[in-house]
This record gives sequence, C-alpha cells and structure tokens, in this order.
Amino acid sequence: MKRRFTFIALPILLLLGSTYVLGYSSIFTVSAVEIIGIKSSVNAGVLKGEKLARIEPRVIASRFENLAWVKKAEVSRNWISGVVTIRILEREAVAIYRGKAFDMEGKTFDPQSGLSSDLVQIEATDADSALEAVDFLIGLDSQLRQSLRIIKVQRAGSFDLVLAQDSRTVEVKWGISIENELKTRVYKAIIALPENSKVTRVDLSAPHAPLVK
Repeated sequence: MKRRFTFIALPILLLLGSTYVLGYSSIFTVSAVEIIGIKSSVNAGVLKGEKLARIEPRVIASRFENLAWVKKAEVSRNWISGVVTIRILEREAVAIYRGKAFDMEGKTFDPQSGLSSDLVQIEATDADSALEAVDFLIGLDSQLRQSLRIIKVQRAGSFDLVLAQDSRTVEVKWGISIENELKTRVYKAIIALPENSKVTRVDLSAPHAPLVK
C-alpha cells in the first residue's frame, strides 16, 4: 500500500515542483529582451525579471502583428540565458497614396522609418482606385517598375505613368491594364531607338499603333 502511494505521489510531487520552479521561483526569469528586424524602439510588453513560463509567445507575436506596419512576428524564449527574442518583419512600402504607404499586398500603413522619396506616387480619386494602381504596379515588368515615379489613375481604370528615363522623364499613356507585356516590349523598343532620345511622351493605349512625341 505504501509503495503504491509512493508510486502515485511521486509524479504529483514532481509536477508540483516543476510548476513552482517554472512559474514562481526566480530561476527562470527574463534576463533581457531583444527585438530583431527593426531600427526603431518599440515596447515589447515584456519586463526584465518576469517569469519565462508566464510569457506567451503567440500572444506577444499576435500583438505585434496587429500593428499595421508589421507583416509577421515570431517570439522565442531561451530557458538557459533567459533572453526573449522577438523577430519582426516589417511591411515593405512600394507606393504612396495621400501620405499612406502601400505594400505589395495592397495593405496601407505608416512605415516606422518614414516614407522614402523613391516610392511610386499614386494619384487617384479614392482608395479603391489606388488599390487598382497597386495591383497594376505589382504585375508590371521589374525594370519598368524601378524607373516608375508616378501612376495616375484615370476614369474607367486607365493609367498614365511618369517614368525616369536617363536624364529625362517620360509620360506614358498606358491605357487600361491589358496587353501589358506587349506594351512593355513596345515601350522598351521605342526608347532604345537613337532617334527617340528626346522623346518625352508615349501613347501605348493602342500598342500595335503607338504614338511618340
């Protein structure tokens, strides 16, 4: 009977002991908090000396991911060093509309590092039209996207672009977002011609019959 009691009690005592050590003793506590992936200072919501067992990584990660500028957050605890590590992946801005940044997923946010002057400027009458411009931007040829400075959303989903080309800017009447690969090839071919070295306007709305000025 005594042996049976010991057999049952021992696991319970071990469980209670480990619970105390992890949750209440000063052995496993937060020694430091490191945030990786951002330059700005943010409140992690974790205090030095706090019990490691009482820290919930998913809750902390979710708290960060609720911030508009955070794309993903991962939280880990080191039980030996006591360091809590928070890895944050910021959203990357690709365009600006009315002072707000857009990322490649069409999410709007305020970048922690501020707005870069190199971002594409979107000119549109409303947010829905601005989202159409972002979708268009994402599907655009990478070389063209790098030289793009302004997207103007016109009526019926038509786009006008302003691109940096060498030492000049070129205004491109793109039209609606169809035959984009053909329009890209036509634009590159037009710009590559020596006689078009001073061209500042190109109409690609009818790519089989482009116009240059």
